[in-house]
Amino acid sequence: MTDGAMWSHDHDELDDCVRALEAVHAFLHNELAESDADLIRLHLHACEQCMENFDIESTITEMIRRSQPVPSVPDTLVARITLMRRPHR
Repeated sequence: MTDGAMWSHDHDELDDCVRALEAVHAFLHNELAESDADLIRLHLHACEQCMENFDIESTITEMIRRSQPVPSVPDTLVARITLMRRPHR
């Protein structure tokens, strides 16, 4: 995916848009290498249609994050794991 020519912006060829949109979820979850994320950013800045789709995906992702409670770990479990990690003497 790091081939820059693959991401050139030419609307006669929609493959660039398809590739960008396929990578949007990984981009939103910070799962791309920085060089690949930069290519997505460049494409989004150049392509209004992809940016609109990105905005929608971004909104949905944020709504999902907000709807899921942050899991908490009981203090007793933390204490047990801490004890297990200490070297035995």
